[in-house]
Amino acid sequence: MNPIKFADYHLWANERVRGKLLELTEDEYRMELIPPLGSIKGHVIHSILAVEYNLRARVEGDNPDPRGIVDTVAGMTIQYAMIHWEKMDHQLFDFASTHLDLDATFPNFLGEGEMQVNHDDFLIQYVVHTSYHRGQIMSALRMMGKEGIGTDYLFYLSHLEDKE
Repeated sequence: MNPIKFADYHLWANERVRGKLLELTEDEYRMELIPPLGSIKGHVIHSILAVEYNLRARVEGDNPDPRGIVDTVAGMTIQYAMIHWEKMDHQLFDFASTHLDLDATFPNFLGEGEMQVNHDDFLIQYVVHTSYHRGQIMSALRMMGKEGIGTDYLFYLSHLEDKE
């Protein structure tokens, strides 16, 4: 796996989603449509939180307050949330070329205790996790009668081909 290319895919896909979300009204952004996080806004907040909290806690060694992150992003308009999401994506991209010796501790979500996560597994977790939520966001757009967009990895590879 080329971590920088994988992180670049993540930037590309989320940039496409952010562009689409900027077409929404604030009411559409907040519309309760998709469990478990309710709205597109809820999925955006969750996606930002997952990356921001874990970069700060697991990589930088800070002790961030997850509720504070959620409250901050929840108070943002679509435009500011998209800017903040892009900032977090760029921090994840920067992570892809650094911290190669990372050995972060995470709870064992399916059992007891903790587990160690290396650099590549950390990156894969957030790219795959965000892909899952991008799909939920595209479903919500379709429920509103809006057109979704493709963010599959093969679309990204096609995008790279077209750039050459």
